[in-house]
Amino acid sequence: MADDEAPRAVTDTTVETPPAMAPAATTETAERPTPSMGTAVPQARRARSNRRWLIIAAIAVLILLVIGYVIGGAAAAAGPVSRSDAALTTTVSHNNTIADLFKNDPFKSVDFNSANPDLVAAKAALATVKKQLSTWQEDVTGDRNSLLKVRGDLNGTLLTLPEQATIDRHRHRVDAALSALGTAQKGIGLFNKQLAFLDPLIDALAGLEAFSKAADANDLAGMQAQLTTVGAAVQKSIDLSQGASLPPGLTTGLNNFQKMVNDLKGLVSAAQAHNVAAVDKYVAAVDADGKALEAIDENAIQQAETALIKPLSDAYDRDMKTAAGG
Repeated sequence: MADDEAPRAVTDTTVETPPAMAPAATTETAERPTPSMGTAVPQARRARSNRRWLIIAAIAVLILLVIGYVIGGAAAAAGPVSRSDAALTTTVSHNNTIADLFKNDPFKSVDFNSANPDLVAAKAALATVKKQLSTWQEDVTGDRNSLLKVRGDLNGTLLTLPEQATIDRHRHRVDAALSALGTAQKGIGLFNKQLAFLDPLIDALAGLEAFSKAADANDLAGMQAQLTTVGAAVQKSIDLSQGASLPPGLTTGLNNFQKMVNDLKGLVSAAQAHNVAAVDKYVAAVDADGKALEAIDENAIQQAETALIKPLSDAYDRDMKTAAGG
């Protein structure tokens, strides 16, 4: 540079620092455009709409589950209810015949006080009522087994809870039917015991008829033989009457009958021995025995039997009415 040239003034020696560089955009952010406010609002609405449909779907599923539970419970309860209905229908259908157990008097047409009682009719009546008792026993046993089988299905479960009221009603009816059958069983047992003493008693009465025929023929040996047979039959009748809940009048009558048979034996023996004093003694005794038998109050016997049977009959009718749905 020449000496006469003036130095150039440095107008600006400051180095301008470039602004900080923004971080480089990643591929993901570079490709996703930043939404504007105009597009963000519809997206938020769509999100809320999606949540609403999810809630509605969840409620629908819950409703379907409840419906399925109710239908499933009804289906599960239908079996036990149907089976209990069938068992109850069969039990109630037997009611009319079993109810006769407490109302039928098989000997009402037989007059045991008659001088010539129809013992053939008595035997026939006894055979008929025994057959009826056997039939009633079969019905009671069969119905009871059927009811016990369905009773265990009527306890209910969580699944059958929607139908619990129906199940409870049927269980109540089944329980009533079982109670009625229990009462009927008591009646059958009672009548079986009461009828048991009648067989030998009818045999004893038949023996007395044979005794009378031997007496008409003045057959003392035949008379004594018949009295021995009659005495054994009466004693058997007395033994079988024990625990049969017989009315007191009948028990008294059996004992008086046995006493008369023993006095008749004494009378025949006195006649065979030609012991006049003994004959007179036994004639008076037999006469007193006959009056004692005639003094038995038949109405009192009937009333006692009614008092024994009526509570069973009433209980049976009451429970069977409930079993029938009444």
